[in-house]
Amino acid sequence: MASSLTSEFRVKGYKVVDSGSDKYAFDLVAAKGEEVVAVKVVEHIDRSVRRIADDLRKLGSSLDLAPLLVCHEGASSDSLSTYRGIPSLSYDTFKRLIKGEEVPFIYFSRGGIYVKIRGEVIRYKRRERNMSLGELAYELGVSRRMVYAYETGRADATLEVASRLVRTFGEEVVETLSLKTIHEHFNSQQALLRRSCPTTRVRDPLLRGFLRVLEELGYMRYLLEKAPFHIAAGKREEGHKLLIRKAGEEDELENRVTVDVARVCHSRAILVTRRSEDALMNSHVVRIPE
Repeated sequence: MASSLTSEFRVKGYKVVDSGSDKYAFDLVAAKGEEVVAVKVVEHIDRSVRRIADDLRKLGSSLDLAPLLVCHEGASSDSLSTYRGIPSLSYDTFKRLIKGEEVPFIYFSRGGIYVKIRGEVIRYKRRERNMSLGELAYELGVSRRMVYAYETGRADATLEVASRLVRTFGEEVVETLSLKTIHEHFNSQQALLRRSCPTTRVRDPLLRGFLRVLEELGYMRYLLEKAPFHIAAGKREEGHKLLIRKAGEEDELENRVTVDVARVCHSRAILVTRRSEDALMNSHVVRIPE
């Protein structure tokens, strides 16, 4: 199924990197310009994908990309769910998104089902009709304070309120699903969840040393369990992103995937290895002998 998504992405002009293995937390990373997504296709979401979701979240936080679980079973059609902080969509809905079809941004959250709305459009439409906050609040059956929250992007609408907004102003007040809006949604949910990896829990002295140096330099850094590289790190305010891999003697595929993912994510790969093959030498790679 992941191969089908790879084809869809390439048709739309994305650069795609295949992870090369089902054991990793992502099947592919796709990028077009500044838009980057890491996708894992699963049959259904349960405790068996917990570690996958955790590593996807680490990749999203450190590399500033949109992590996404795409599932065949258990995902509500046309609605975005969240598992351990990771957005998830049904396979069919995600294919529609890649093809450019307009799908309303409906998502599950604590307390119910919500619709992501375009606050600036609501404000423009309200003022265009010379409606006050109070008048629109009465129309929607909510408070003036809630209307203000809608217009300033501080709150999304319930399904019922969203339906009233559409009847009042038209469908353009509803945000549509896209990789960009999914990425923004992920970031908004992660604000309180970002935690770097405690260096005291890392047994490998080399990786522990990298994590300690990155911490001193102010990077958000994570040790990964289910990726072809061992550390992902980023400093968002400066746009610095790193992938670090401690390479073995027969890890050519993992080295290549690490380098290719770094390239499409606009980051730099650090390979710690004794080898010096020219094939991997480029501006994205820093090779450090063990």
